[in-house]
Amino acid sequence: MAINFFVWFALAAILCSLIAISAKESESKEFVLTLDHSNFTRFVTHHNFVVVKFYAPCKNLAPEYENAASVLSNHHPPIILAKFDADDEANKYLAKQYRIRGYPTVKIFRNGGQMIQEYRDSRRADYIVEYLKEQISPASFEIKSAEDASGIIPQNKITIDFTVEAIEKFFGEALGL
Repeated sequence: MAINFFVWFALAAILCSLIAISAKESESKEFVLTLDHSNFTRFVTHHNFVVVKFYAPCKNLAPEYENAASVLSNHHPPIILAKFDADDEANKYLAKQYRIRGYPTVKIFRNGGQMIQEYRDSRRADYIVEYLKEQISPASFEIKSAEDASGIIPQNKITIDFTVEAIEKFFGEALGL
């Protein structure tokens, strides 16, 4: 009976240890993808929207960038944040190609790297998240109903463009013409 109790106790201890290790691994998951000279070009050309932080080993932006990446990892469509050690000797030629002069430098690569824009806004995670969400949002929305409008107006995303035909039609109907 004592051996049976010991076996069950040992199994319970092992199970608790495995759960604790699993929880620790999930807490330390990194959301920022690491790129280097061997995978940078291939990765960027295969994605429509990638944000890359070119850095030299430094801890200033790292926690904010990681926090932004963890929030954006759940966004649809995905917003990929990556980092590239531009100070590593094997990576320096790519840093020179993308005109990296200071660290950290954050660049947004669009359409497989065909369009590149430097991010120069705040380094706080919440600002990074909002800015990048705006960057992938549609430039305009077509409002066909009150429901469509209610989904857009509360977000302060309202700019109205009318065609001449639409204005003539509106005023013609309003005036009974």
